[in-house]
Amino acid sequence: MKPFPHVDWSRADASRHSTERWNAATGYVVIVLGIAGAAFERGRPPFTAPIEEVVAFWSKYQRELLAQSVMFVLSAGAYLWFFGSLRSVLMRAEAGAGTLSTIAFGAGIVSAGLQMILQCFQAALAVAGPGTLERGVVGLFGSLGWALSVIAYVPMAIMLGAVAAVSFAHRAFPRWLAWFSCLASLAHFVMTLGLIVKSGPLVPGEAATYALYAIALLWLIATTTVMVFGMNQTPDSDSTGGTR
Repeated sequence: MKPFPHVDWSRADASRHSTERWNAATGYVVIVLGIAGAAFERGRPPFTAPIEEVVAFWSKYQRELLAQSVMFVLSAGAYLWFFGSLRSVLMRAEAGAGTLSTIAFGAGIVSAGLQMILQCFQAALAVAGPGTLERGVVGLFGSLGWALSVIAYVPMAIMLGAVAAVSFAHRAFPRWLAWFSCLASLAHFVMTLGLIVKSGPLVPGEAATYALYAIALLWLIATTTVMVFGMNQTPDSDSTGGTR
């Protein structure tokens, strides 16, 4: 029996579930802002490009890249909110200490934070006055940006792996999404090799980078949709089917 009998608990629970769905819908905000940022992409030189090519690129597209940084920072901010919603879903399924749920949440926050720091370097180059971009500064900031983008794959891979683990063990998400999370996690770990390879598709900015972006986008679309439309818990039932 619930406390405070005079309270309409069915309405309160329905309101809570509605709020949770709106929180989960921030995943769509991440997607929209990310696509908006991608629209300003101008095909930046890969990690191994000559410094002259890199300087010419930044000098030509400063305005577009600044707008892109703004969109990506806002997208990362929405990701922070989404990870909070994701943690709630995972915690509800895992119960107990919620170790895996906490790992997923923390890793996601670190990944989003690294993306924000990455955009600081891009924005710094984008706001520099025309003709003031020095080769050494552009080369350093460009390398830092690429390095951060690759390093951010590690916490994202851990987050995806933790989501998969909770889904397999506690059915937080459907099994097909658990397997997809495993695939996405493995892909992110593989892409960290971009820090050490000198040529080939794994070099940051080459083909595999954009394939990974597609995988991450599909995962986010699928996960957000399941969280918003596919969670069929009844208001008076917990994740184990018992009554409160």
